[in-house]
Amino acid sequence: MLKGSAKIQFTVCNFAPAGMKIENNFYDLFAQLSDANRPFVLYRLPNTNALICIQQDDSRHHTTTSLKEEGFVFAPFIRTNQFTYIPNHRVAQVVIPEPKARTNTPTATDTTAQKTYYNDLVADAITAISKGAIQKVVVSRLHKQAFKQNIAESFVRLLDAYPNAMVYYWFHPLTGTWMGATPETLLNLEGGKCKTMALAGTLAHENNKLPKWSSKEVDEQQMVTDFIKQQLEVLYPNDAIKPAETYTKRAGNLLHLCADFEFNINEVALVDLVQSLHPTPAVSGVPVAKSLEFIKAFETHERKYYAGFLGPINKEAAHIYVNLRCAAVEKSQLTLYVGGGITFESNIAAEWEESQRKAETLLNVI
Repeated sequence: MLKGSAKIQFTVCNFAPAGMKIENNFYDLFAQLSDANRPFVLYRLPNTNALICIQQDDSRHHTTTSLKEEGFVFAPFIRTNQFTYIPNHRVAQVVIPEPKARTNTPTATDTTAQKTYYNDLVADAITAISKGAIQKVVVSRLHKQAFKQNIAESFVRLLDAYPNAMVYYWFHPLTGTWMGATPETLLNLEGGKCKTMALAGTLAHENNKLPKWSSKEVDEQQMVTDFIKQQLEVLYPNDAIKPAETYTKRAGNLLHLCADFEFNINEVALVDLVQSLHPTPAVSGVPVAKSLEFIKAFETHERKYYAGFLGPINKEAAHIYVNLRCAAVEKSQLTLYVGGGITFESNIAAEWEESQRKAETLLNVI
């Protein structure tokens, strides 16, 4: 049993079916989950009000190779054939409390060294692109931030600020603690229908102003669309894979260009679909293989679970997202992972500012 005095109701569920028992004391539950020191995840899918909690009965490292198990998968950026997941041992729907204001303003972390590192990384990427080795590459950096907030309250603020994102809090002794609010679907499967998206390009959201997308952002997004179409056409007839019209998608204070795909899964295995799409050019580059070589050679940090994928899975359905807008959580520090797509038209100073906006988007909430 969980530690603590509150009585927590758990039941087995499949993506929070109607009539499941509800736990209405979020903060008591969060404290008990943390004290138990067993793997657990809290998540809410986009455009829903259902916060789902899954906790393991044991401390084992559960893995899946098929993505057909019942639970929540958490996969790294580096490709693998074996994925960590938390099985549906104890599942509950949790009432989301009203968000509390922050108790203090975070002290800005000195970013001088990271700015130099990131600017050099972008410059190296532009040089590689100019030589024709790659068309686009997504580079990333770390933003380490001292953290004195109540992490449970920060998570509630994240849920409130990102209603259109998949928001999660994950703990596992093997991976550590991660939290994020991702706008990007890798693959949704339900009722035999599959959905994915080509998401790329970033602008700051401004009230009452239409976004002005440059050719750099338009081309960057088109590369992702083309890649997804090509990958899916290996598994499906050409006429079955048609992207919808590109539109502007909002995620918090940021805007992205997006094109949706929808198709029938037919006889294709879910794991084969996921492996064909991950990592997309939106988190690696074009061509993917050459971009991954660049990232391995020039990035000095490990991406770990940043730009990997995560989400609830079972034999009939899956809601899998790319792990963006995320942070590794430690007792007194957050490590945010931010980055951007570099093309020949990229401007070094502008790329740094974009990475700062992405970091601040999370920090301003949590």
